Amino acid sequence: MRIRILLVLLAVGGVAPVASGADLKSLERQVRDEVSRFAGTMGVVARNLDTGQRIAVNENLRFPTASLIKVAVMVETFHGIADGSLRRDQTVTLHDADRAGDETVPLNVLHDGTVLTVSDLLRLMIAWSDNTATNLLVGLTGVVRTNRRMEGYGLRNTKIFRPTFRDGKPDVFPELEHEFGLGMTTPADTARLFELIAQGKVVDRATSDEMLAILALQQDRAMIPRRLPFGRDKIFVASKTGWDEEKLPDRAGFRGDVRGDAAYVKGPRGRYVIAILTRRVKDKSPGVDSDALVTGARISRLVYDAFAGPVNGAPRRGRDR
Repeated sequence: MRIRILLVLLAVGGVAPVASGADLKSLERQVRDEVSRFAGTMGVVARNLDTGQRIAVNENLRFPTASLIKVAVMVETFHGIADGSLRRDQTVTLHDADRAGDETVPLNVLHDGTVLTVSDLLRLMIAWSDNTATNLLVGLTGVVRTNRRMEGYGLRNTKIFRPTFRDGKPDVFPELEHEFGLGMTTPADTARLFELIAQGKVVDRATSDEMLAILALQQDRAMIPRRLPFGRDKIFVASKTGWDEEKLPDRAGFRGDVRGDAAYVKGPRGRYVIAILTRRVKDKSPGVDSDALVTGARISRLVYDAFAGPVNGAPRRGRDR
């Protein structure tokens, strides 16, 4: 009887009881079903930061990072700011020779001689995944220092090999760059990196919060945020995506796509981190309805409903978080 009364009081107060082991197994089973039907290779890790509950599918498989590695570059940049080797207001001058690729990202449409700060570059690198901004920051931080930083956080499978748009010309680990391209990671490492930031363990709490605020500017919302009920719930999402093509073809000569997304999500009932990585994706359609994005969005919503959505779909009442 006391347990029943406690559960009622928790529900009235807007606090959901911890999900049972059976609920967690059901969630993981549903995620595994989605992964098994996916035409490609997929790995998923999600961890509830309030309860410690965790699901994982192919968590230690190595995937090309594509632009997800820019989170590691951001982390190393903030460490440089913290130790005084870099400043937020430190300026960098953009030259035509610096432009990476022909995408219409901000720095590729600005004039030669534009002066930017390190803070500008950080926001452009994350929010618009600007490769020119990324290369300018990598020029300040270096791939060796960034990789050592990731190792220092215990993320031994997360590495950057070179600046963007420099295929086949790595600064480190040429045999890995040959397969993975810009960088390499695992779902477990990526989720852990977002967890460290969410917990305030990257440099310090204030710096971690600044990184979350930058990640919340992310313009690509086609996977993890895609099906979340923003119209119903108050939700905070801090994320980074990645998209590329495999560097090595399969036996049939086909180069599948690489798609990834990772995020810290806070909803009415809780907080969690999630990483969804894919490679050798058969559906190479460029639109938002590609198989990787749609499957990832379904998995994202399953995790949200289990870890952070309001009980029975009802919006949370009472004190705002």
